[in-house]
Amino acid sequence: MSIQQIRIKNFSVFEDMTLQPAAGINVLVGENGTGKTQLLKLLYACAEVQQNHLSDTFYRCFGIQQERASLIRQPKQEAMVSLADADGQQMTQRLQEGYMLAFPAHVQSAVYIPVKDMLTHAKGLLAMAEKYRDFPFDKTLTDIIRRANQWSVKEPPALAKAILPQLEQMMDGQVVIEEDTFYIRKNDGRLVNFTVEAEGLKKIGLLWQLLMTENITENSLLLWDEPEANLNPAFLPQLVECLLELSRHGVQIFVSTHNYIFAKYFDVRREATDHIAYHSLYVQKNGVACESKEHFAELQHNAIMQVFNQLLDEVYDLQVGD
Repeated sequence: MSIQQIRIKNFSVFEDMTLQPAAGINVLVGENGTGKTQLLKLLYACAEVQQNHLSDTFYRCFGIQQERASLIRQPKQEAMVSLADADGQQMTQRLQEGYMLAFPAHVQSAVYIPVKDMLTHAKGLLAMAEKYRDFPFDKTLTDIIRRANQWSVKEPPALAKAILPQLEQMMDGQVVIEEDTFYIRKNDGRLVNFTVEAEGLKKIGLLWQLLMTENITENSLLLWDEPEANLNPAFLPQLVECLLELSRHGVQIFVSTHNYIFAKYFDVRREATDHIAYHSLYVQKNGVACESKEHFAELQHNAIMQVFNQLLDEVYDLQVGD
């Protein structure tokens, strides 16, 4: 069950913003500071509140224990996060002066994949997080370790059968866990610790593991912050194909990116039945606004395209001259 509308009011960089996501893939673009990561964490936090029913869950996703009012733009005004699904059901999370006033009625399960690699630090880190109240990692960073460290299924889920072979080809093996330490067992038998594996391959391995632990399932929400970061550009088309395949099996996906090639490949590889939307977050006088289009080139506020065109102009000047 996909989210059809998101409204954020008086929260973080958002004064009053409405976004209408696609049921399949949603690509978030925008300059630094326009709230892409905050939006992803916000969706994850709402899902976690519904799952856990704990009053501090929402704020822990942002690494905030005490100074909750720091998320509110105008402390004396109401802050609101409202999500509506395809059936018209709506959940509203109201905050005032940093305190939660009501729980949401319904939201689907979600997985948030941060930019930061956490599996390298998995051994012992969760125990430390539980012991120390002022642990310097927010809930999203420790949650991804918990999810990846769960029991794997023996047989690949139906959702993942078309995807896992592509991931295994990219990382040349499969993920294994021994004594809370993550490895990639290469096809030649070598066991490579995540601490020495390439950063981009760790991301591929994490996606593989989340599929095998059934954290990504039909009707779930996948929130991925800059999937392309540190990834071999040659793997971008394959990664896009994997995400498209997940969306065709009912996974609603939100990804943020600063990469032209990654963003554009969704348009290049999409099929007529795919549901894809591009959302550009940009700063205006009263906070961040959002422009949404079906195709990447249709965005009027497109920082990625502007920089790409500037590069083409400079290359042309170098080759042709005045």
